Amino acid sequence: MTLSLEPMAAERFDAWRAETVTRMAALRRESRMRPPTEAAEEAEGILRSRFPEGIASEFQHVLEVRDGGRVVGSAWLEVRPQDDEVRGLLYDLRAEDPAAALELVETHAAEAGANILRIDLFAQDAAGWAMLDGRGYRATDVQMLLAPLPEPRDAGIVRLARMSAEQYAAFEHRLIEEFAEDLAREGLFSPAAARAESARQTAEALPDGLDTEDELLFVAHAEGVDEPVGILWLSIMRRSTGPHVFVLELRVEAAHRRRGYGAAIMRAAEAEARRVGAESIGLHVFGSNDAARPLYRNLGYREAEVLLAKSL
Repeated sequence: MTLSLEPMAAERFDAWRAETVTRMAALRRESRMRPPTEAAEEAEGILRSRFPEGIASEFQHVLEVRDGGRVVGSAWLEVRPQDDEVRGLLYDLRAEDPAAALELVETHAAEAGANILRIDLFAQDAAGWAMLDGRGYRATDVQMLLAPLPEPRDAGIVRLARMSAEQYAAFEHRLIEEFAEDLAREGLFSPAAARAESARQTAEALPDGLDTEDELLFVAHAEGVDEPVGILWLSIMRRSTGPHVFVLELRVEAAHRRRGYGAAIMRAAEAEARRVGAESIGLHVFGSNDAARPLYRNLGYREAEVLLAKSL
């Protein structure tokens, strides 16, 4: 078998696009990351935004995997300049021999100028995980999900209180600085661009600060401790199936770590989720955060979607 990658013919694009929307929606729905309606809307939105000019859209590479004259798969690769790098993102790869096809995609991305190749995989995509085995990819971003919520669990050693305006000012400044450090450390942005991106995302998420609708910001108190021991930021997402809560920030202050406060705050988050009528909680954790991922797993969260990266 001699595989090659060739640009897809324009007349095949519409059928490929329809198949890709269906596949992307199914992955989101089956992972329970999105309800059926939102899964379909998100998949269609991704394709619409990436292909405003159809198959000729800038930065998009829609390729056929060929074995001689026979089409044995397809690949969708985006290669886009970002800061001082060029980054590749493999949205979709379907082939009879996925591992061999991925090797061709990596070569194609490098020849197109990409320094890094990123791949987004859902937990149930067994073929995708097998394709990456032994190829040097590392997790950079992990989406975790707790659904349905377990029976009520007492937070015990902590109680939540809504954040004051003074506490929020300090929180916002620290959030921007620390998120910028995370973005740079994970290789998602250059250090020069990471702070600007962090500030942009924070302003987008909290346009009205403490008064932003559906954003809940708390400090966590513990008995016998004068100052707050941690911070919790929850975002309420309104979905067709009802509210979903997303944990945007969980922090235990350095002086109070390794005392069970992190798990207790997360149990308190479950109570808040129930209060607003949600039946699920999601969160994001950076792949390098080796302390947080086991904590969430022990609380019943599962890794539903993982973004991986490899230097080319």
